[in-house]
Amino acid sequence: MLMNMVEFAPDVFFESSAFPAAFHIALAALTLIHTDTVFAALDLIRMILTHDCLTPDPLKHPPPKFPLYAHTIHQTIDKEGFEFTSLLLTGLVGDFPEETASTIVTLFRVLASLWSDQLQQWAPVILQGIPVTSAPEDAKVRFMKDLDECVRIFTNDGAVIADDIVVRFVLSSSTK
Repeated sequence: MLMNMVEFAPDVFFESSAFPAAFHIALAALTLIHTDTVFAALDLIRMILTHDCLTPDPLKHPPPKFPLYAHTIHQTIDKEGFEFTSLLLTGLVGDFPEETASTIVTLFRVLASLWSDQLQQWAPVILQGIPVTSAPEDAKVRFMKDLDECVRIFTNDGAVIADDIVVRFVLSSSTK
């Protein structure tokens, strides 16, 4: 239902005082070991973070409420971004189904392009908390190095680098 609201009733969804709570609930859903729930939560978050309001087309006049939507999303990610990134990384090397990798890559692209400074602050702390049994230290070091490089040169080619670093991190981490 929330995905329909993002698409068909963004005024109701993004302008609601319940938006931060809805986002937090989607994060909580990522902690469940239930494939359909994880997919639905990741899809909702992907719809939020790839909403046109965050990267409006400069050749078109954006709808008047886009800045408000973008502000709401930015505030929420500024508050919940650390937990969100942590859930993505731990799920990626943990209990998330392998089929979620493409969605996670998309989410990392968005984080790297719109919250690059925060992502570079969050990632080392999160990686330290991932057990070596899930991700060896050399994989963590490589991931952080690749992430720094991706953020540094993020352009259209940077999106390809984002794909590569997530894939390398998964491959160099223990299998599920």
